[in-house]
Amino acid sequence: MSARLIHAFRADRLRRILAGGCAALVFALTIFAASPAAHGLLHDDGHDHHHDHASTEDTCAVVLFAGGVSLPVGPLAITPPTIVPQGVSPVTAADVFLVSPRYLRQPERGPPVSGLS
Repeated sequence: MSARLIHAFRADRLRRILAGGCAALVFALTIFAASPAAHGLLHDDGHDHHHDHASTEDTCAVVLFAGGVSLPVGPLAITPPTIVPQGVSPVTAADVFLVSPRYLRQPERGPPVSGLS
């Protein structure tokens, strides 16, 4: 096998493993968000961990996944419109003189020669 083929095979394998891991993570977060008992197993029993869904200070990954997180994004930098100079560009103002071709069909582009004539 060539080195390029081996590299492509390894990259494909890594991509598949990563995709499977991401799918497993989403599946696990869905299970923990749907089941309070399973969610409780993730946290220490000694700490008082109450989830208030109206709270914005909750940093539990399961609650953030279940509630959806929209990250604050800064405003996009939109450039203001610029003034276009009025007038005709010298490039577009050049005269174009069309000349009729010398031949209707160039000699190398004529109809095929028949062997029967």
